[in-house]
Amino acid sequence: MGGRGSGGKNRKPTAQKKAEGNPGKRKLNAKEPPARPGEPKKPMCLGAAARKVWPQVVEMLEDAGVLFKSDGLAIAAICSQILVFKQADAAVAKFGLMHVTLDEDTGTAVLRTAPAARVRSDALKHLRSLWQAFGLDPSSRSGVRIPDADPNSRSETALDAILRSKSSKDDIVN
Repeated sequence: MGGRGSGGKNRKPTAQKKAEGNPGKRKLNAKEPPARPGEPKKPMCLGAAARKVWPQVVEMLEDAGVLFKSDGLAIAAICSQILVFKQADAAVAKFGLMHVTLDEDTGTAVLRTAPAARVRSDALKHLRSLWQAFGLDPSSRSGVRIPDADPNSRSETALDAILRSKSSKDDIVN
């Protein structure tokens, strides 16, 4: 199958499959809703600190050509994970990667990984998966296809498709 969490490969958008020539030769989703480009609204759940990170993330996504109005929550997740990573990184810088604890049974010192190091590692894993979803890391960037920007073209609406199919039928009859 595929998709997030299924253990298989993540699904590709129909536009990407078309750009690659549909290598799997599977039926394409003709009714896939198009993503509208532009900055989404900031979700209300976004904290004050994450709101400060929002413009930087939006600018990065816009520069990469992958900013869409429907991605507000995903962008909020990136902002939140950036903050978690920064906070954990500051704690690691202050307290170190490892700390020594005393084993109560044996009375010996035990070297353990600091909790902040684990939090930082988890935040980085989450950030990586979010970056991959937007094609922001080197390995996933090659899989993202951005359509050519043609100022004279516009996306086809359902009405345009109906009119196009009706006119092609009329041409066949005449």
